[in-house]
Amino acid sequence: MGSLLTVVVPIYNVGGYLVECLASLAGQTYPDLEVVLVDDGSTDDSGRLAGDFTRTDRRFRLIRQENQGLGAARNTGIDAATGEYLAFVDSDDVLPPYAFEVLVGALEQTGSDFASGNVALLTSRGLRQSPLHRGTHRVTRLRVDLAAQRNLVYDRLACNKVFRRSFWESHGLRFPVGVRYEDIPVTIPAYALARSVDLIELPVYYWRQREAGSEASLSQRQGEVRNLVDRFAAVDSASRSLARLTDPKIGSWYAETALSSDLRMFLDLLPDVDDDYRQRFLDLAADFLAGVDDRVLDRLAPRLRIAWRLARARALPELVEVVAAGRHGATPPVVRRGVGRYLRLPLLDAGHPAVPRELYRIPGGIRTEVHEVWWSGDQLRVRGLAYDTERGADRRGRPVRLLWLQADGTRRVLPLPARARRTAERPSSVPYGWSGFQVSVDPRRLRDRRGWVPGSWSFNVAVLRSAGLPLRRRLGTGESRPALPGRWVADGVRLVPYLRNGQLRLRVDRPRGWLTGARFDGADLVLEGRAERTGGVATLRLSRVPGVVWRSYPVELPAPAGEAGAVSWSARLPLADLVAGAALPGRAVLVGEAGSGWRVSLDDGVDPPVELPVPGDFGGTRRSEGGVDVLVAPNDEELLGIWVLPSGPLVCGAELTEGALALTGELPDDGMDWRELRVVLRARESAVPGGAPDLVPPPDLDLTAQVTGDRWTVRIPLTGPSGPADGDWTPLYRRCADAPANDLPFDVSARRRLPRDVAVADRRLELLPDRHREILRLGQRLAAG
Repeated sequence: MGSLLTVVVPIYNVGGYLVECLASLAGQTYPDLEVVLVDDGSTDDSGRLAGDFTRTDRRFRLIRQENQGLGAARNTGIDAATGEYLAFVDSDDVLPPYAFEVLVGALEQTGSDFASGNVALLTSRGLRQSPLHRGTHRVTRLRVDLAAQRNLVYDRLACNKVFRRSFWESHGLRFPVGVRYEDIPVTIPAYALARSVDLIELPVYYWRQREAGSEASLSQRQGEVRNLVDRFAAVDSASRSLARLTDPKIGSWYAETALSSDLRMFLDLLPDVDDDYRQRFLDLAADFLAGVDDRVLDRLAPRLRIAWRLARARALPELVEVVAAGRHGATPPVVRRGVGRYLRLPLLDAGHPAVPRELYRIPGGIRTEVHEVWWSGDQLRVRGLAYDTERGADRRGRPVRLLWLQADGTRRVLPLPARARRTAERPSSVPYGWSGFQVSVDPRRLRDRRGWVPGSWSFNVAVLRSAGLPLRRRLGTGESRPALPGRWVADGVRLVPYLRNGQLRLRVDRPRGWLTGARFDGADLVLEGRAERTGGVATLRLSRVPGVVWRSYPVELPAPAGEAGAVSWSARLPLADLVAGAALPGRAVLVGEAGSGWRVSLDDGVDPPVELPVPGDFGGTRRSEGGVDVLVAPNDEELLGIWVLPSGPLVCGAELTEGALALTGELPDDGMDWRELRVVLRARESAVPGGAPDLVPPPDLDLTAQVTGDRWTVRIPLTGPSGPADGDWTPLYRRCADAPANDLPFDVSARRRLPRDVAVADRRLELLPDRHREILRLGQRLAAG
């Protein structure tokens, strides 16, 4: 038995969603739960549905009360909690099976006060990354605090967390009653109070987005005055708590965050709402801004620092005009005045006492993104963009950019000749169509006279200016998180791209252990490899996220053989453990679900354990077992990964031919009828122009596969009216026309052969690795470069 976790689920008129929510709790791979259901006076059948769960699963119990609101219902559940840990789930949302296992597992290993996981948005089209959590949960970080990662103030949900109940009670945390946005006054102070927290990159919470035809959720009713009032009240409460608890700098960070996100959503509504709403907004904004230092406003984007100053001055006509000029991703024109560039907003020429002209100026700096890192032959290639945010990049070679590698702790520098590339532009204050670059790294250049020396290198970029000093910075990845494949470059030596603090780096590594092969033997998966000589005891660790161990298995270490200092090893992993840990049979798998996958590391007594690289020719292996496929293959970093996926087709080959992408693959030996197999391309919502939620995405592209025995093939047209529109498309499959869609996985041999960035007629095709699948990105071919 593990430590008991109490999960509080407030319920109010969610009959259409409740069963799916509670089933996801009952199916958690962490079994030591008590689920406290609080029926807050529902008038539909929610209470009956909740009662049904209490009769079939003794871990569920139901409390009924008159309607008092979400905050009061949560507090009722807290008062009834008996577990060592405490979590909250809204009754229309869903959790993946591993959610509490990972969060509690992290806390058990670290002793932190609470753990917070990534969030995916749940729609009828599947799952996609929550924009709020893209930056905060990009990588797993254990034992961090608010001072070390200030963007945690964006993570204001209560439901993606597990708290120690002792932490909760020692600080007297309670949800406010009778107001909306109950999470903010609790989660923001909790971050300030915590000695340390654990951040988990894997999505642990599926946040439902209500769609057309259903009752609008709270976040979709921003135009109601009560939502406006309660949001300002929640932000103000959190701000006052931070002022009492922490360094003033943290309070200013939160004010900056609130003005950029929490309150900005109401600012952007001003052109569309009536005068009563606008006046109430001005009253609330003036009260909040009275406690905000001008230096906080100066750190905002130019349009926002102008708009909030106008709000503070109660200059309503000018404020509405400025908001209308630049909302929903639109970008006001930019004009050059003297040596700088300025936003061309309505008040620039006329002037306004609340907005000095200098506040229109666009700050200088370098914006960088890394879009792809891949190997071409024996060269590591990096593709991305970099440009001066004040001047842009609207012509090839202007301005001049320099890229280089620098070894840590030394002055050794390796220039990287960069090829300029056209890049697709999003709305921006300056044109940057020629900001793209591609560089190649020859690994042999990283050797010195001593040969291969383990160590790290940073990527750097500089932009030259016609006057003044050049701008320079480390190469950051921006919002993207590209695959980072390592490669063996010499005997016992790997070159490994990796991220640190959002910056791309390289490491010359001599791994202490590595994989040599994988095979299925009866009821076991057998992994074999080599390792530096150990003290005679070693274990193999499986982890869903780095640093949080799921299971450990003993490693057999025969007598040393082969090269001096290295030994062979093997380990047996029961397939029953993997299938049970996946919790897939009997549940529908959502499109875009991260799935049940594990990283594999060798713990040889030296900290940290070494994640196992695979041989360059390792093609992976798979087996159908208990209605699922166990797939053993390299992950995006060319390290060993194990996945348990729904039994289905696997892409084994890909080829460009006659304006189409031809995919070929294998079918599982599972006794199912696959003769009506269909391959489906579904547009990712981020690909919808402008990202506006009210736009209808393109329909699925549904293609019939040709099935012969246990093989299948399909042609995806890339040109002409039958091909997909510009954007990002996820390949899916259906067993037949009326079956649900699932992600279509690619095996490692297909992934290594895929054409990553090619021209097809007048279009550009990019294939972007995303866990065990691929994303097809199509767009108009840009000018050569």
